[in-house]
Amino acid sequence: MESGQLQSIKDWTYYDVVTFILYQQFFKKPHFIIDRRAEKKIKVKGSREVLNQLTMKIRDISHLFDEGKEEEFIKQLASKFNIRVKDIYDQYMDKISNLEEIQKEDRNFMMMIALSVIVSYFQKRSTVSTHKILKEVVNSSMDSKLFTKSLDLLYQKADVDLSLLQNLTILMKYAKLTKIAISEKPLNRKKEKVIKKLIIESKMI
Repeated sequence: MESGQLQSIKDWTYYDVVTFILYQQFFKKPHFIIDRRAEKKIKVKGSREVLNQLTMKIRDISHLFDEGKEEEFIKQLASKFNIRVKDIYDQYMDKISNLEEIQKEDRNFMMMIALSVIVSYFQKRSTVSTHKILKEVVNSSMDSKLFTKSLDLLYQKADVDLSLLQNLTILMKYAKLTKIAISEKPLNRKKEKVIKKLIIESKMI
């Protein structure tokens, strides 16, 4: 993204809200993927461009939101994230059902809810994908039950490498959506590290 385009999008009404939702527990400027507790970071070339492009995609359809066409906005946004629309819109409606009218009039707040529903759903789906990949790799070393127990132990320890692996997986999926090439080396290195930890945990059960 050129500097002029970047400055232009920073002037966008929802820029701060959108980048907050996209970045939280995931990304740190200028080009770092962080773990969920922001204890460790990994430099990933192209990560900033991916996030900028995602922000642009959201901005390009935000006029629908401003026009009060929330359902159409969410429909197109879900499509950009390759998510089933009904799943997302139902969650959005459920979240806003108990809001006060004054909250519903705050467009930044409503945008935050709409986008957080999308991003949360996308990230949960990516986490399932991460688990599936790990399970396939260690399949010869442990059965499904032992794998689940070993993985749970890493979660209980708030393992930084597992958290980073999940966020790197999300980044790769974002990169695919934005058609921006990102090296898989950081992801593969972190995957190997987590696999070793899983095997160690399995031997202690």
